[in-house]
Amino acid sequence: MSKFKLFDAVNLIEAVALADGEVAPPETVGAIVEVFKNGEAYLVELFGRWVKAEVGGDFIPATQDEPGAFMETIGVETVYPHQLQLYN
Repeated sequence: MSKFKLFDAVNLIEAVALADGEVAPPETVGAIVEVFKNGEAYLVELFGRWVKAEVGGDFIPATQDEPGAFMETIGVETVYPHQLQLYN
């Protein structure tokens, strides 16, 4: 049985390489968006800093309390159970 389920909020407990060559460090938060082979691996949307969109479409730093602010997606990666824990 799968340790985590679809849409669980999780955070990394070890660094994970991103497709763009960057690395998501431990404690990066994310959400499970797909479960593979009954929990052998997960597709996780990983989030970075709080941002908001400017009129021109660029993202600028923000705080979570600002209207229109959201956490920037830094990657959607395959992650294994030993690399995750539920986010508290």
